[in-house]
Amino acid sequence: MIHNPLLLKEFRQRMRTVRAPVVVFGYLAAMALFTFFLLYENVQGQLTLLLPQRSEQVFLTLSLVQMTVSVFLTPAYAAGSISGERERRTLAVLLTTPLSPLGILAGKIVSSTALLVLLVVVTLPLYSLVFLFGGAVPAEVVEVFVFQIFTILLVAALSVGWSTLVLRSGWSTVLSYATVAGMLVFTGVAGYGLQLVAQRYPLDQFLAGWSGILFSLNPLWVVAWLEGAVTGPPHPWAWFCAVYGAVCLLLMTASVWRLRPQILRFLPRRPEADERDYQ
Repeated sequence: MIHNPLLLKEFRQRMRTVRAPVVVFGYLAAMALFTFFLLYENVQGQLTLLLPQRSEQVFLTLSLVQMTVSVFLTPAYAAGSISGERERRTLAVLLTTPLSPLGILAGKIVSSTALLVLLVVVTLPLYSLVFLFGGAVPAEVVEVFVFQIFTILLVAALSVGWSTLVLRSGWSTVLSYATVAGMLVFTGVAGYGLQLVAQRYPLDQFLAGWSGILFSLNPLWVVAWLEGAVTGPPHPWAWFCAVYGAVCLLLMTASVWRLRPQILRFLPRRPEADERDYQ
């Protein structure tokens, strides 16, 4: 991965522009103002009043906002990665390089998430302010940050997969944002609805179980669980990683075949396709 020429080229193109430092500075400034506002509101202007329970709310709110922003920004950088190459007529040249289809996909995924991971990392000093109020421990911050970076890579992989399977960047962007909306909105609304029905009919454990499963597929709910703000099934992050990891594996397999159909020539009844049809 380090010696991937596509990854190096994408890094240089994305990081050697004026846009990258402007985005990082603007994001950090906005998050800093938001953090100071939350801290000020939680202590009601009394800077000597250090209440850990109020600081926990600041930590939770800051984590949820950062997760939401990061997840919704990821498709903007990744949804047009492969389809954009096709529209610029450079995909055929890219396929003639020694890079394998999996290497091309991995380079696009990592390069499209580099700036977003940097945005998450630069906010680490803001979380140190929460430590002053005793609202979080370093272990919780590390768990939340690792899960945020994993979710960004996951959404980027899904977006790159859609970008490879469809032919237009517009459609890949729509499908990517629809996937993100399903992860954040559908799972939350459906899980909350099933939870309300389960509370009304306590003997129906089937609804309660499905409510926990849907909540486990919501990255915002998993972040809240990691911080102890909600209760639910044990280790929901494992279910989150398993389900979305399987979806990514299917999309990546289909994407590899889409880029190079001859890779499945060993199958007796392989689907017929040609690279020229996609290019």
